[in-house]
Amino acid sequence: MSRLIGVFLFAVGFAFAQQPMITGGPVNAASYVIAGLPNAKIAQGSMFILFGQQLGPGMQANAVSFPLPKNLGGTSISVKVAGTAVDAIMLYSAFGQVAAILPSNTPVGDGTLTLTFNQHPSNTVPIHVAKSTLGIFTRSQSGFGPGVFFNFISESNQPVNSLIEAAHPGQVLTLWGTGLGPVSGDEAGGPLPGNLDVPVDVYVGTTKVTPSYKGRSGCCAGIDQVVFTVPAGVEGCYVSVNVVSNGVTSNSATIAVASNGNTCSDPGGFTTNDLAKVRNKQALVIGEVAIFRAHASLALPSGTVQGDVDLESGHFRRYFTPADVLASNRGSLGGSNGSPSLGSCTVAPFSYQDFLGAIFGHGGEHANFLGVDAGSVLNLNGPNGAKQIPRVDQCSAGSPFYVYSPPNGLLGGGLPGVLDAGPAYLSPGNYTLENGSGGSVVGSFQSSLTIPTAATWTNEDAISNVSRSKDLTLTWSGAPPGTYIGISATSADPSTGAGAAIDCLVSADAGKFTVPAWLLSALPASAVDSSAGVPVGFIYLGTLLTASQFQASGEDLGYFTWGEAVVKNVVFQ
Repeated sequence: MSRLIGVFLFAVGFAFAQQPMITGGPVNAASYVIAGLPNAKIAQGSMFILFGQQLGPGMQANAVSFPLPKNLGGTSISVKVAGTAVDAIMLYSAFGQVAAILPSNTPVGDGTLTLTFNQHPSNTVPIHVAKSTLGIFTRSQSGFGPGVFFNFISESNQPVNSLIEAAHPGQVLTLWGTGLGPVSGDEAGGPLPGNLDVPVDVYVGTTKVTPSYKGRSGCCAGIDQVVFTVPAGVEGCYVSVNVVSNGVTSNSATIAVASNGNTCSDPGGFTTNDLAKVRNKQALVIGEVAIFRAHASLALPSGTVQGDVDLESGHFRRYFTPADVLASNRGSLGGSNGSPSLGSCTVAPFSYQDFLGAIFGHGGEHANFLGVDAGSVLNLNGPNGAKQIPRVDQCSAGSPFYVYSPPNGLLGGGLPGVLDAGPAYLSPGNYTLENGSGGSVVGSFQSSLTIPTAATWTNEDAISNVSRSKDLTLTWSGAPPGTYIGISATSADPSTGAGAAIDCLVSADAGKFTVPAWLLSALPASAVDSSAGVPVGFIYLGTLLTASQFQASGEDLGYFTWGEAVVKNVVFQ
């Protein structure tokens, strides 16, 4: 009897192990925008990706010729919307990930998706189909940072745009993406190029550009191209590009633009010598240490809570390859959490964890790197004394992965009844940063900066409920010389875990900036966090310094940066 039970349990376990399990997706194959955001729907005719287990064979199977199959490596995908069932067109299939094209004749609306591998059906997951939701391919394959754009020089010379292959104002660029809209004909049979009947606007920085072409590529099924001209007046290594197709804003990507030459530049960013190393096939080691004050004013159910929260973040990143440097999204000021170039705005999704994390926790590097050793501690000295910032190993096994952070990233300050890190630390004055004798990778260095008095957000009190369908103007005064203004808008829905954050970098001299409605429309509506008792929505207006640069043995470039922002919670409607 026991033997029969054992055989039965083995058979049940074997059958269960063969059951495909979808754990993520479908997501746009270029943008990776997470479910719950306004631009997360899967467009008719677009490429999408599923993640999970037992989705396909152990060795990836690829569709290598036309016609493209509906079964690949034993994997097929069925989609049902409004009573109509269609079979997805397979592109590749592997154990943990598959890619396919949603046929253009799939009805628009909410439906379901099921994958089958070797005749075993998966769990059923929801799919939301739209006519158009463009995703822009990016170098990091994360849906954020430097995008896949080609600089048009001639028909036979179209290099990929990068920090070392910058475009020029007036030059034509070709964007690569997926999700522009449906086509007519058999898309499994081969490419179907031609302009699509979908309204498309391209925003380079915040300048609107009308594309000269918007349709399928001539090489591939499911791949779209948008051709446009770089407008005058934009320059930088991380100039934002956002596309609005059929009223839906894409993910953000960036391009490099230079007024002359092939190498871009930004205030406090990579130097020409740094990028010459990348051109010569050399990866870089970049140090980033940022100190930041958030003056927060939160309207909680118990009353308004105000306080100064002082934070620090330190990384010494060894990029694995030159391509990883070119995929980096670290931004124009160096170490400032991936800010775009001056005059640009980006929007990026994030997974919601908690109320305070939505204020301070979004952003980050999307390229591949290793956090290396620059010494056991960083020593920070300022008007309020000395602070030691310890080295922390974030790797659970194998090679160490170092960051430099005080407990919870806090140097001091807090919010009464919410967060307490002792006395506030950062105040105007002179600061020095050094690492003693250095570490095993990065040698000894010293850097300094002077914190000025931050700008004043003058229309803060007038902003509380924000319509995502209208432009939003922020004003300020008293910005110190040599500074910039960073503006961020963050919103999340805790019930879905979906959040998105807008980041803009603008000239402090302007005194005002308008966040356009087409960008705000990419945020989710603010929904209530039950633990905090208020909707999750924040705006901050910050004063930022150009990075103070430092160098050490084993390191190509280091940044020491400061910022101070006024943060308030709002409701994005």
